[in-house]
Amino acid sequence: MKKTCFLVCLIFSFHLTAQESAKTTPPVIVAKIALGETSVFEDTAITFLKILEDSRCPSDVTCVWAGEAEVLAIIENPQGTIEKKLIFHGTAFGTESENTLFVSDTKTYVGYRLSPYPVSAVHPDKRSYYLEVYLK
Repeated sequence: MKKTCFLVCLIFSFHLTAQESAKTTPPVIVAKIALGETSVFEDTAITFLKILEDSRCPSDVTCVWAGEAEVLAIIENPQGTIEKKLIFHGTAFGTESENTLFVSDTKTYVGYRLSPYPVSAVHPDKRSYYLEVYLK
């Protein structure tokens, strides 16, 4: 009986295959803009102006809600100057519509991550924030 069960399991195991994993490529970060600094891309400048809110749950704490962070950026280009609020939900970057900084004829610049991620032992005023921007 044991041999029969073993043979049945062996036969069925050859028919099982692992699920194919979708290969995703991580975004190419084109800039890390420090708080208060400006980065220039061709004819467009992005300034990481200020942190409006950072209620993200610290990485070393268990929270019911992941929290979110909101930042304000200024985009200056030949078409004008606009202020853009970006929203980061916990460890996720939010939606693309929430974090698209600007769209040119050939490129889209998206705010990808706000770093550093909070840790309970470090007061928010002591963090050196920067905004990571990627090109799509």
